[in-house]
Amino acid sequence: MSIVKHVVILLLLWLPSVSAAAALPVLHHDLRVTPDIKTGELQVEDTLRIPAELRQNGQFSFMLNPQFTLNVDGSPQPTQAAGIYSIPLSAAQGEITLKYRGKLTSTPDCAWLTEACILLNERGIYLDANSQWYPQTANAQHTFSLQVSLPDGWVSLSQGKQTSAGWAETQPQDSLYLLAGRFHVYQQAGKHANAMVYLQAPDEALAKRYLQATEQYLTEYSELLGDYPYAKFATVESFWETGWGMPSFTLLGSRVIRLPFILHSSFPHEILHNWWGNSVYVDASEGNWSEGLTAYLADQRIKQQMGEGAEYRRTSLQKYATFVGQQDDFPLMNFRSRHDEATQAIGYGKSLMLFHMLRQQVGDQAFFDGLKRFYQQYRFQTATFGQLLDSWQTDKTFRQTWLAGTGAPSLRIAEHTLTPADKGYRLQLTLKQQAQADKVYPLALPLRIRFAEGQAEQVDTLQMTQASQTFTLSLPAKPLQIALDPEFDVFRLPDAAEMPASIGVLNGKSDKTYVLSRKTDAAMQVAWESWLDTLKARDPQLRVQYDDAPLPDTGTVILLGGDNAALQGLLERAKEPFRMTEAAYTLNSVNYTCGLHTLALGLRAGEQAIVLLDASSPDGLDAMLAKLPHYGKYSYLVFSSVTGENVAKGQWEVTDSPLIVDF
Repeated sequence: MSIVKHVVILLLLWLPSVSAAAALPVLHHDLRVTPDIKTGELQVEDTLRIPAELRQNGQFSFMLNPQFTLNVDGSPQPTQAAGIYSIPLSAAQGEITLKYRGKLTSTPDCAWLTEACILLNERGIYLDANSQWYPQTANAQHTFSLQVSLPDGWVSLSQGKQTSAGWAETQPQDSLYLLAGRFHVYQQAGKHANAMVYLQAPDEALAKRYLQATEQYLTEYSELLGDYPYAKFATVESFWETGWGMPSFTLLGSRVIRLPFILHSSFPHEILHNWWGNSVYVDASEGNWSEGLTAYLADQRIKQQMGEGAEYRRTSLQKYATFVGQQDDFPLMNFRSRHDEATQAIGYGKSLMLFHMLRQQVGDQAFFDGLKRFYQQYRFQTATFGQLLDSWQTDKTFRQTWLAGTGAPSLRIAEHTLTPADKGYRLQLTLKQQAQADKVYPLALPLRIRFAEGQAEQVDTLQMTQASQTFTLSLPAKPLQIALDPEFDVFRLPDAAEMPASIGVLNGKSDKTYVLSRKTDAAMQVAWESWLDTLKARDPQLRVQYDDAPLPDTGTVILLGGDNAALQGLLERAKEPFRMTEAAYTLNSVNYTCGLHTLALGLRAGEQAIVLLDASSPDGLDAMLAKLPHYGKYSYLVFSSVTGENVAKGQWEVTDSPLIVDF
């Protein structure tokens, strides 16, 4: 499960952009901030040092929240409804002092994808660039010193280094943050930076785990990519259930921060963003490269170290196949941020596969040497996807295919022959790829060849540049098995037989038919229909039928209730280790009592995807439905009806890949 999100800065670009190759001018702020947590009023004095590049035609233009009343060098300024000001400056005047105050309305919750999240009350303080709490100008970066007057018992946090008066950062920043609250602060000096933990209630054991993990990952990524760019890294217990990565700190919700797996999944992802996105900044004119690169070097890399890299990459390909239909596909260079499963499948999944294919192509040494050069060249500057790819001198075909192109190929072994030869065997393979509009993708396809016990396996790379292509290989002995791309090293549409059935098809793009049981009791009938009414509000064409009507032959079938008359026949076709009686579910020879548990089950019967959802009470159903979006990759899930806790999960074993040939 991953519920980690990243802040998306929604600045109004009211001036033309500049080339990413040029260093941006830097605006320096000396900020003295006085918040009133009872009224929500913010009072700020900001002495600005303005570089000549930002003093155009005797004017300095900037944006400030229109809720503020502004005074410039002692002179009151007329309030601007749009919050855009132009202040006259002499040619020699490089410094002005702004004084402003106004009330900022806190957002009751944080719907971060659709609104600016603001907190300024007795719960705490959270302000970022979206709230326009400091003067901003397009195509400029910021350095700052910050002093905050806070109530007794409160502490503050911003990016950069802690000073005797507050916080300061001398490296150019994309945006400025201010947090404060009644935090309990823990810290530990480290080799690369000061590790800090901010908790809303004292918990020394939790803090110690994060301090140790911080040191571990700062050391690991510094050695891999180059020195960590900030003076500290702070883990902060958020005011909301978030998982955000900011320069030199991360915000994790109270529940998220206590999940044991977060320490070695989402947490290193947020630390790594201090290299990609929070020190090398993203110029998204050619796509947001930061999310995919971070997912590849954090999430995928950790799974690879655990021996689960192929499964992780397979899941990424499966998400693309499930969630990205022709109407939702777009080039990777058009990705800015994720807001649904399709954008995540492209911006994270396709992107990380691009980097994986590139690494396979150039080798580990050249791949990481290129990343180190890129980091050193663009640290605290903006960079495009193209400039990142320049680090490996990728050719036009690679960029056109994976950055500017859409879609993915599907593969099959069309023919194979094995014949004895003078010094072994001769293997001839004909491979075919299919894609939309008869497009051909240049692919470097790994072919794994296994021989009898005691003889090392052989891995060859087949360079496929045609829709149908025949390869001839000389083998030292008779092979037992050949497998094409068995580790899912290539971005492609996996065959259905390569993927375990998953619950994720509930949110996929396939046609769906929901099947109600005639035998369901009245309370559950109302519960199922209530859920379907919610789905119909989003999709008025939703297909619903009862289990005494013929099932469709295509699309996804969702059976509602374990007493569904269609279930038994589908189970026999699916041939998975699952059985169900009125008393229990049996999964892999383990029994789970029906009334005490709820079930979500993914099956595949031929080419058809099947999902069974079963619950014995409306409350149990609601608890399960709330959890399902976080478990999409699994084939089966069992939850406690009382607590909603997951008690069993797993994927069916895949044993019949069409890209494997046994001799």
